[in-house]
Amino acid sequence: MDHLVRLGHRDIALVSAQGTKANRWKRPPETVLTEGCLAAMERHGLDGHARVHHAAYSDEGGFKAGMTLLTAEHPPTAVMTGADVAALGIYRAAHELGLRIPDDLSLAGYNNTALAALAPVQLTSVDQAGHTMGSTAARMLIERVEGRRDRAMRTTMTPRLVVRGSTAGPRGR
Repeated sequence: MDHLVRLGHRDIALVSAQGTKANRWKRPPETVLTEGCLAAMERHGLDGHARVHHAAYSDEGGFKAGMTLLTAEHPPTAVMTGADVAALGIYRAAHELGLRIPDDLSLAGYNNTALAALAPVQLTSVDQAGHTMGSTAARMLIERVEGRRDRAMRTTMTPRLVVRGSTAGPRGR
C-alpha cells in the first residue's frame, strides 16, 4: 500500500479472501492483511478511499473481483491482492475491459510466485520468503524428530516488495 501511495494513488482497492473462523489461527492471514492495508491507508490519511473486496484466491476469483471493481462508477486506480493468482485474474479482467496495466491500472500481488516474474506479466508482488520459510520449517521438523524437545522454536521473516512493471503513477484521473 505504501508503494502505491508513494506512486500517487489515492483510490486503492484490496482484494482479499474472506477468511474463515473455523481454523486454529486467532487471526487468519486474510484478516492480518486486510487490517494492515486499512491501517496503511489510514496512516496516509486515505481511510475514506480504502476499499476491500472479498474474493477467492484464484484466477476466477480475481477476474470476478476485477470486473466488479473496474466497472464501478468510481473504479480504483490501483489494486492490491492477497495472492498473485488473484492479481492475474484482475489482469485478465482489465485486459477484457480494454485497460492497460500499468497505464490505466496499477496492480500488485502477494507471494511473488514464478508467474509474477514472467515477461508478459511483470507483476509487482510482496515476497514473503516462501522458500526460506519452507526450508526453515523442514529444518525445525528434522531437529524435532531428532530429539529437540526442550525448547520451542520461533522464527520470523520480513516480507519485501519486488517492484516490477505492473505499477506506476496514476494517469489521466
